[in-house]
Amino acid sequence: METERYLTSDQLTSLILLADKNSGGLLDYEEFTERFGGSGGPLGIPGGALPPPAVEVADASAEEISVVCARTAAVMESHGFQCDRLPALLALWGSVELPSLAAVIASLPLGLSRREAVALLSHGSVEALVAKMVQVQREGIWKSHVEWAQGQIPGHALRQVLHHQVIEAESRTLEPSDFMEALANAGVPPGNIQMAMWLAQKTSQGDVQVASFLESFSGSPQASAKKKRGLLWRMMGR
Repeated sequence: METERYLTSDQLTSLILLADKNSGGLLDYEEFTERFGGSGGPLGIPGGALPPPAVEVADASAEEISVVCARTAAVMESHGFQCDRLPALLALWGSVELPSLAAVIASLPLGLSRREAVALLSHGSVEALVAKMVQVQREGIWKSHVEWAQGQIPGHALRQVLHHQVIEAESRTLEPSDFMEALANAGVPPGNIQMAMWLAQKTSQGDVQVASFLESFSGSPQASAKKKRGLLWRMMGR
């Protein structure tokens, strides 16, 4: 006999936190039920299938892991999503091995590459990752990294280099080697380039998300106002 699958209270709370809302804080239930109600069949995993397992080598240093952990915690905070809710969210994909779990984390809109996701799970569990993120938040690690970057990365020069390199550069992604070259051309000292790369959000494949980097570290102009999409919808590619 097949057992029905139900959401736990933590998972339900996570979905509510992540769902799109209007300016009054009300849920857009029509879009929500359209996405998750389906035909009334049993609950499936988000996206319909697991992404391919992450087989990237966990070769990150302890310093890189700390920086990436702080960056990820800051991204989650910007979405209004508490770090301790991450296990409940990931439980929506069921019980999976660490390589598949790393791939799932990299598929979320958290600015993590698959390699970085593997590195963050190198301590063996999501709970250990959450404990580390809570620790770096408490210690204000990300704030110190932002202050360092704003003092060491010439934002105006970097933006000029990027616009010379690619039209509409701020809406693009760049391969790591191209972004490192742009940093060097903007005057970032060689000894600071690696840290700058660790601070950059990335696609699951490892390309650098240029816009988020400029916004965080070089005073990117404010984007035009538009409806804010919940993390859940960006997670589902909508």
